[in-house]
Amino acid sequence: MKSLFSAKWLAFYGSTIAFVIALFSVVTNYGEANLKAQPKISGRYKITAAKLPGCLKGKDLVLSIEQSGVYLNGSLLEIPHSTQEQTAAKKKPSLMGKFRQPNLELSGKLAQIQGCENSDISIQSTIDQTNLKGKLNFDNTAVNFSAKSEESSESIKK
Repeated sequence: MKSLFSAKWLAFYGSTIAFVIALFSVVTNYGEANLKAQPKISGRYKITAAKLPGCLKGKDLVLSIEQSGVYLNGSLLEIPHSTQEQTAAKKKPSLMGKFRQPNLELSGKLAQIQGCENSDISIQSTIDQTNLKGKLNFDNTAVNFSAKSEESSESIKK
C-alpha cells in the first residue's frame, strides 16, 4: 500500500486547499464591493394629493408597503382603518411591484377601500429618504401625490 503522505499527494492537497481559499477570497471581496442590499422602505406612508379621482375623492389614505429585496407588496387603506383591515391587508396585499432605487412601482386592485372594490390602480413614485413623490393612476386619471412615512413623523414627535 502506497503512503498518502508522499510528496506528490501533499502537493496535490496543498494546491487544492490553496485554490479553494483563493476562490473564496475573490468571491468574498467581490460581494463586499459590489453587492449592496436595497434600502429599507417598508412602512406606512400617508398620502397627500390635491384631488383624488373617483371613489377616492375626499378620503384620507395611507399606503402600506412590505419589502423583500426589490420586490414590494402593498395595500392602500383608508384612514381610519380597523386593526382587522390592517391585518387582512398584511396577509393578502392587493398591490404588487418592484423597487429599483430610487423608483418604485406598485399596481393591483383596491380591495380594502369601501366603494372602490376591484378597481385597478397603479402607483409610480420616487423615494427620497422617507418621502414618496409620484403619480397615482386610478379611474383613467393620473394624479400627482406626495407621501410621508408615518414612522419618521412618530420619531420626530418623540
